[in-house]
Amino acid sequence: MYNNFAKIYDKFMKYCDYDQWSSYIKDKIEEYHPQGKTLLDLGCGTGETLIRLKENFQCSGLDLSKEMLEIAHKKLKNKGVNLFMGDMREFNTGEKYDIIISLFDTVNHLTSIEDLEDLFSAVKGSLNENGIYIFDVVDRKFMEAMFPGGIYYDERKDMTIIWEHYREDDLDFVEANFFVKNKNNTYDKYKEYYEKKIFDRSEIEKAVKKNDLSLLTVAKNDKIAGERYFYVVKKS
Repeated sequence: MYNNFAKIYDKFMKYCDYDQWSSYIKDKIEEYHPQGKTLLDLGCGTGETLIRLKENFQCSGLDLSKEMLEIAHKKLKNKGVNLFMGDMREFNTGEKYDIIISLFDTVNHLTSIEDLEDLFSAVKGSLNENGIYIFDVVDRKFMEAMFPGGIYYDERKDMTIIWEHYREDDLDFVEANFFVKNKNNTYDKYKEYYEKKIFDRSEIEKAVKKNDLSLLTVAKNDKIAGERYFYVVKKS
């Protein structure tokens, strides 16, 4: 039986250093938009990053998954954080933001250049003047390191994960099977399937320019969660 992946997402992300991610983002904001106060997290998941940023910013979150948002709502209830369900390629919350972020290579889940261009168009429409968009992406090197031979096996005390990866045309396909120990000492099976696209820097730069945005910086970081690249884009 396949269950809802959102139910075990936080267990799966148990070893994610959200504090380090949040600190890195705060540093980027301080460097490129220190006066920014309103923030939207695109692909906010179950709200862990928002929990850490809400003390410094007036936060909102958006995600495509109703189940993820339900969990985020429980964590952030009465915390002054607005949550929206929507597609990052065509979102409009009705508000404008000083800062928009997309973390954990969320942008790589777009599957075409057209999707990327639509994302930047939606971001531009939701940013205040001089607002910034911060996001990270992974490259081919990251994918090859994560899935040597097409398989990644992760065994934990109460969870075993088997990842299968293959490429077709210009997309990466990943199927993950999670076997989670329950209170009866048996295992529940959860399944997650997704597609990813590796965008190179020139493709991102062209999509940014097409939407009349400015690319401020690209920084490589291999300290948080494997080697990845953080972009900061500005609406002038």
